[in-house]
Amino acid sequence: TLSGKQTMKNFTLLLAFFAALILSGCGTKRQYFEPENVTAKISLSHSLPSPIASVNKNGATLNNGNVVTKKGLNTNVKLNEGFWLLNQNEGRVISTNLEGELVITGGDGSVVYSSKFPTAIVAASTEGNLLAAVSAENHIYLIDISQARTLMEYKSSEIYAVDSRVASPLFMDTLVIFPSLDGKIYIVQKDSARILRDVVVSSEQFFNNVTFLDVVGENMIAATAKKVLVINPNKTLYYDGEIKDVLVNNADIYIFKKDGVVIKTDLKLQKKNEARFKFAIFSGAAITANNLFIVEKTGYVIKTDLNLSNPKIYEFDTEIKDKNFIGANAFYYDDEFVNFE
Repeated sequence: TLSGKQTMKNFTLLLAFFAALILSGCGTKRQYFEPENVTAKISLSHSLPSPIASVNKNGATLNNGNVVTKKGLNTNVKLNEGFWLLNQNEGRVISTNLEGELVITGGDGSVVYSSKFPTAIVAASTEGNLLAAVSAENHIYLIDISQARTLMEYKSSEIYAVDSRVASPLFMDTLVIFPSLDGKIYIVQKDSARILRDVVVSSEQFFNNVTFLDVVGENMIAATAKKVLVINPNKTLYYDGEIKDVLVNNADIYIFKKDGVVIKTDLKLQKKNEARFKFAIFSGAAITANNLFIVEKTGYVIKTDLNLSNPKIYEFDTEIKDKNFIGANAFYYDDEFVNFE
C-alpha cells in the first residue's frame, strides 16, 4: 500500500488534470453563444444503464463499471470500483485508478496484465505484448506485458499544471510515439526500446500537454492547447492559436479554436475554409460520412458539411455541463445519449 504522503502526491498530480476545467469557470463574465436561427430542438433520446462517472479522449466510464468507447456502449465490460477506462486496443480494455494500479483485461474479462505504478497512469495504449503508458508525474513507460518487464522508463520534465485532455501513445510499424505532459513527443524504437528523437510541440509553462496525436501517411500530427504541429519527411509545420480540439479526416485537419472559430486545413496546415460561431464553447466534435457535428457547451449541436458550409443548429433541452463524451456517431451525457444522423 502507498504511504499517506505518496497517496497525497498522487492526488495532487491528478488534480492538475482538472485544473483547466475549474479555471474555465472563473474570471470575468463572458458572453454566450446565441444563434439567430435554430433549425430544430434535439433531445437525448436513448438511455444508458448508469450515469457517466468519468471521461477522457477515448471513452467514458459509467457508475456501474460499464464503458462507452468511440464504438459505443460496452456492457460486457465491468470495471472494478474506483477504476476508470483509459483506452481500448485490440479488444483489450486498459483501466486504472487513483493509486496507480493499472489493469488490462481481455474480451472475455480475464486479466491479461496488472501492475502498480508510483503515480496514476493518465494515458496508455497496447499492441501485441507491448504497453505504452504516460504517468501523472510525466514518466513514459514501455512494458512487455507477457513478461511483466519494463523495457523503458524515462522521466520527462517536471510539470505544474496540465489540460484535462491527454493524447494516448501511438504504435507504428517499428516505432512507438509517446505524447508527454510537457509539450513534447518522444519517438521510441520498438525493438531496442530506445528513444530515437524528441520533438517539442510547444513550450508553454502550464497546460502544455499533448492533447492530440495521429499519423496520416507520412505526416505525424500533434497538438497542445497553443499549437498544432505536422511533421513530414520534408519539413515541420506549425499553426499557433488558442486551440480547443483537433480532428483529422483523411487529408483534412479541423482545428477548433477557443473563440468559436473552426478552421479546415490540409496536411500542410494551409487553410481551406473556416466557419465562425460567435462565443461558441466547443465541447467536442465528430465526423460522419458527410457531416461534421460539433457539440456546443451551452446546449447546441452544430451540423455542417465537411467543407464547413451550410450550418444547421439544433438546440438541446438542457445545458451540457461536464462528463460528456462524443463517440464516432453519438453524443453521451449523464445517463443518456443521442445518435448523430
